[in-house]
Amino acid sequence: MSASDAVIVRAALEGDLTWRRDEVRQLRNLQSSSAEGGVRDSLRRALLVMLYAHVEGYAKFSLEQYVDVINRANLQVSQVKWEIGAACLAEKFKNYRSSDPSDPADPTSTKAKQVLKDANFLAHLLEIQGKDIFLEADHVTSADSNLSPSVLRRNLRLLALDESGVHKFTSALDGLLKLRNNIAHGERLNLPSDPSFLKLEERIFALCDQLTLIVYQAVRDDLFRR
Repeated sequence: MSASDAVIVRAALEGDLTWRRDEVRQLRNLQSSSAEGGVRDSLRRALLVMLYAHVEGYAKFSLEQYVDVINRANLQVSQVKWEIGAACLAEKFKNYRSSDPSDPADPTSTKAKQVLKDANFLAHLLEIQGKDIFLEADHVTSADSNLSPSVLRRNLRLLALDESGVHKFTSALDGLLKLRNNIAHGERLNLPSDPSFLKLEERIFALCDQLTLIVYQAVRDDLFRR
């Protein structure tokens, strides 16, 4: 991709992240200025849920920008990293791995069905040769309802992106996810103090900054190419 493409992607990423930071900051300031303890606690719970929503939303948005760049590059499977080529066949892999129910009237039919599945999968592999690849964004950006550290690393790996830079944020993301789930399930819990929340907020947005850098560098350096 051209240098201008990388600049455009970075501007989109930074613009999206800016409004997310602003919204969290505004609610945090509102919570800090509230004198009533019960109201402060309610706002703190809302703030934790919002913080999680924004890291999940930004992770999805940032990877969608990368998917869009790859899809617009008009590349064939032989030109992209193996992980990306495999991601293009995600639905085919899913069908291939799934087990078919056995037929009570013909218990040996599963062997014949497997032969057919093998043949169909081979046909799909040959079919994509010579054609431009297309990534389904929902497949490679899904949070599976919970953006855990392992889900985030999986999504990065699906796009052949370097995941090593996000390992240091595992504790912060996992801790935020647990707090969000407890709140979503209506559980009472000890809420983080103001200093603890600020530290968590800083770590979560540092993770978002890391995602910005990962995607920007990948676009700038054409890291999706083999």
